[in-house]
Amino acid sequence: MTTNTTTIYKNKLKRTIKTGMHALQLDDATYRDMLANVSQRASGSAKRSIKNMTLAELNGVIDEMRSKGFEARRGKYSGKKDNSVRNKDEQRIERPMLGKVQALWITMHQQGFVKDGSDNALNAFARKLFNKQRKQDDKPLIINLRGADDRELWQLIETLKSWQQREEDKLRLQKLKNDK
Repeated sequence: MTTNTTTIYKNKLKRTIKTGMHALQLDDATYRDMLANVSQRASGSAKRSIKNMTLAELNGVIDEMRSKGFEARRGKYSGKKDNSVRNKDEQRIERPMLGKVQALWITMHQQGFVKDGSDNALNAFARKLFNKQRKQDDKPLIINLRGADDRELWQLIETLKSWQQREEDKLRLQKLKNDK
């Protein structure tokens, strides 16, 4: 590739990486840690910015994002019809279990059991729940729920249901004490 072609291709990869960062809802620290890990593996130097990365490092970052659940697609008008299920906020739900997890989380927030009902808070909860075990099993760490497998999603649903039940039981017990 010529220098001009390389620059154009690098810029395209950088845009894809930024899109992936937003799609995976990465905070800045997590994003930069991921960049450092990928560049360390690719070239031996931990670069925390995409500005001076090589093509191999940029491609490595995109591969890492794909392993976390990012799906690089063409633009909105690529001609491909999107038949995925959508929730009321028009966010894609690739798997029904993701919708169930989101619904439980939002319900628990509305009930006052969860302080922050955002997707970022849900992703942080899932990371705390799964990443320790994933690290021991040498699996890629979860950044976003889309990176979780079905077994983990099932476990998350059951954990949230148990938590919700405990909180509802506490409320019932408190109400009984107040009624006496």
